[in-house]
Amino acid sequence: MSAEDTNTRAWHIYGQRQLARAYTPPVPARLGWTPWEGIGPGAEVLGEITRRRVLDIGSGAGHHAVHLAQAHGARVTGIELSPTQHERAVSAHVDVPNVEFVQADVTEYLAETEPFDAAYAIGTLAFIDPHRSLPALRDGLRPGAPLILSLLHTDLNGRGPSTDVAPREQTILLRDDPPLPTQMWVLTPQLWEDLLTEYSFRVEAIDLFRHPAENATVIQQLLRARRLPDQPARVSSIEAPCADRLRAQLIDHLVETGCVRTPRVEEAMRTVPRHLFLPNAPLVKAYGNAPVDTKFDGSGRSISCASQPEIVAMMLEQLDVQPGQKILELGAGSGFNAGVLGYLVGEKGHVTTIDVDEDIVAGARGGLAAASIHNVDVILGDGAVGHAPNAPYDRIEATVGAHGIPHAWLDQLAPGGRLLTPLRLRGSVSRSIAFENQDGAWRSVSSQMNTFMPLSKGIADDPRVFVPLDPDHTVTLVTNGDQKIDAGALIDIFRQPRTEAWTDVTFRGPESAEYLELWLTCSMPNGLSRMPAKSDAVEKGLVTAPYPSSTAVFEGGTLTYLTRRPYSKKAPDGATLYEFGVIGHGPDAEALASDVADQVRTWNQGFRTLDVAFEIQPLDATPLAPKPGRFTFDNPLNRIVIEWQ
Repeated sequence: MSAEDTNTRAWHIYGQRQLARAYTPPVPARLGWTPWEGIGPGAEVLGEITRRRVLDIGSGAGHHAVHLAQAHGARVTGIELSPTQHERAVSAHVDVPNVEFVQADVTEYLAETEPFDAAYAIGTLAFIDPHRSLPALRDGLRPGAPLILSLLHTDLNGRGPSTDVAPREQTILLRDDPPLPTQMWVLTPQLWEDLLTEYSFRVEAIDLFRHPAENATVIQQLLRARRLPDQPARVSSIEAPCADRLRAQLIDHLVETGCVRTPRVEEAMRTVPRHLFLPNAPLVKAYGNAPVDTKFDGSGRSISCASQPEIVAMMLEQLDVQPGQKILELGAGSGFNAGVLGYLVGEKGHVTTIDVDEDIVAGARGGLAAASIHNVDVILGDGAVGHAPNAPYDRIEATVGAHGIPHAWLDQLAPGGRLLTPLRLRGSVSRSIAFENQDGAWRSVSSQMNTFMPLSKGIADDPRVFVPLDPDHTVTLVTNGDQKIDAGALIDIFRQPRTEAWTDVTFRGPESAEYLELWLTCSMPNGLSRMPAKSDAVEKGLVTAPYPSSTAVFEGGTLTYLTRRPYSKKAPDGATLYEFGVIGHGPDAEALASDVADQVRTWNQGFRTLDVAFEIQPLDATPLAPKPGRFTFDNPLNRIVIEWQ
């Protein structure tokens, strides 16, 4: 789960708890920038705001916005991502004149609205990646507009600010409730000033305010900044200077986070204009680090998208493209990835990309033409059969998910070639795996956690079945053809008897559990499945803190899912740890939850520190001898070996 997703979940639960208490904070008599009354300046730091448009970022219960409207005559928009926090504000202040409450992501909202005259955030901006929030605020404020930020400087544990632009673990505390883990950008004042300067703000003052209690450690910082007039305040059209700036900011972020590691990939992604492949998306969205949906099925479910830029970069690094090579891409999508591949292979190289949908092919061709990329052919056809007329290929990259490896992909690779594919290994668990032929065997040379839209309509079609688990369809089980499912037995499963099993296996907050997922999907008889749950399911108590990736194990009329809670002990360096547990429902819930918990402990004790290798074998290959940590699974096309070693 990303840092911002963790924060979104935490504030949703916080708002849910406050709604349950029916608690609405009073409208203050004076705007306060710290949690402590009477410390620091009031609303005067926003300047003259009478009848002016003011943005409250992370408006929560809405009491600050109401104060500014009633006491200072401002026209205030409170923007809040959490639906439960938004509900608190609307239920208490819906009729207050000159105040509107909007439930949305602030960066997306600012891309679509008129510039504001002022903006402020009381303790909230640190929950958003500054490389995402600050450029949006720059473009969403008029030149000269003030931006006032109250930010954490030193926390309850005495930890001071960081000198790196990276989130760290913090917690939200509320009465006797369990603490809510978050990821916050707690940065030094100088680092905040550097970031604000980078994104066209001038910092006018920085103040530090201490907790009034003598022995308390908490310190808040207050930054007063102003939007500089030397950049356009709004992105209103696809203009090259604006697109170039946004693209540069995105790639800077990908380099800083390690998604882009090599100079050639960096150069390609800085050069190829992604927005030309997404003509219907706003520039800010085209250059956001998120997938952009481009096609939907009849039920409104996305069936094609432009991949998240960090995933594009990760796979390009895995592919290791060289100038002059011939590349086959399976799944044209928007055409952007093919365009970047075309740049990487250069004038002497060539790219073939193939897709099964005519409209997607037409869109990819249009994007490539707009970007003046001429060494890419876009073919209408079944990607599972490759494209023999242009073979052999030095690299084959699938940008669609596959369960089995079509034989044509391996047959059309040149000697020494590399195949890169997001491979659905079992259940919902997938990895982006690069294979090379080593001594006659196709073995992995790298793998990364990754999931793509599955192949469809062809010989390697890998359909999914979505099984609703409650009458309101707030929780859905994602199943695949290699799993045995009795959908009728799981109807309204959460009303069945419930059990919990805790494992004593812990992870640090930002630590990935991807190899635990892989172990469970290999070791459990029916694999591991995704189980997306809407916020309503959490609010109603149907599910409790479900692990957001592949999480569910089901057998007959019984279902379990992974969950986490803060652990009773800290890590040696004081970091918060989170313990994995298993929640089960159904007639055999206790036994199945115990089995899953046992496998979590088995992985932790014997395999957590080992590497994992993957191999493609023909179905008629001599079976390997059984060995702890070695799993083999047959799909309709091949045998996949997964081994901890």
